[in-house]
Amino acid sequence: MKVGFASLVGLPPIPLEEAVAWAAANGLQGIEVNTGPVYPFIDDGPIQGHLDLDRILTDGPESTRTLFDSHGIELTAIAPMINLLTSDLDLRAQRIEYMRQTIDAAAALGCPLVVTFTGSGHGMYFYGLPGVGDGHASNRVRDNLECFTEIYGPLAEQAEARGVRIAFETAGRGGGEGNIAHNPELWDAMFDAVPSPALGLSFDPSHLVWLGIDDIPGLIHEFGDRIYHVDGKDVEIVRERLKRQGILGSSWWRYRLPGNGELDWPAIVAALRAIGYDGTISIEQEDDLDPGYDAVARSARYLHEVLGE
Repeated sequence: MKVGFASLVGLPPIPLEEAVAWAAANGLQGIEVNTGPVYPFIDDGPIQGHLDLDRILTDGPESTRTLFDSHGIELTAIAPMINLLTSDLDLRAQRIEYMRQTIDAAAALGCPLVVTFTGSGHGMYFYGLPGVGDGHASNRVRDNLECFTEIYGPLAEQAEARGVRIAFETAGRGGGEGNIAHNPELWDAMFDAVPSPALGLSFDPSHLVWLGIDDIPGLIHEFGDRIYHVDGKDVEIVRERLKRQGILGSSWWRYRLPGNGELDWPAIVAALRAIGYDGTISIEQEDDLDPGYDAVARSARYLHEVLGE
């Protein structure tokens, strides 16, 4: 397994050239490159995020490949993190086109993965009112799954044809728009609806803890053939706030870097090894108590220790 990081998650935006050089100097082995409309313009440049997909597809991937190869850093994934299931049909069409372009660019670069949200057309709370059951009118799971099938069926065919896989981030909030790929029940439903091996998970254990889904090693074994990418992120439950707010509150958990939170990373790594996972643990910097690049480097050292390196 390798240790990498997400290039624009919670970190000050710097040019990709600087990010690659920083990774090489600080013991990181790969970068999950964030790009696309949800990310900032870098140094007032012409594109949002870290990759100009138009240029890669028009002029070729050589300059980007040379940048990574010259520093011995792997381009582990391209991550646009966009909701394709949005109910805004014009925006949906734009995002689907961007995803098609991302798949083609990943293939051109020899990058094995595109990481993104599945998204939701009905916000974060598409299960409906708490405790009312599956048949309640407020439950929109079926609608989301039908939309997922319609959109990701053709995208999976494209990805298979290009030799690229799509790994769905397992965060429930989905950047504020919702994300159906956030629990085992929905993973089963998604992969039943679109069984293509091009679709899998960017497995993030930190979200599962606050969702009350706490057998992380067990889930790794159960979904091992669909875990294509692993997010290096931890979590801390603020139990005094939980006692006062209950689960509908908003500040009873917080994300931490691996090494700062409550997850059992040795057990997670052991389970990943047991399923034969040989990909990247990609650190996401969402730790407000330990911010910045230096903290990512410390977390990387912790993960290398867990890996026995």
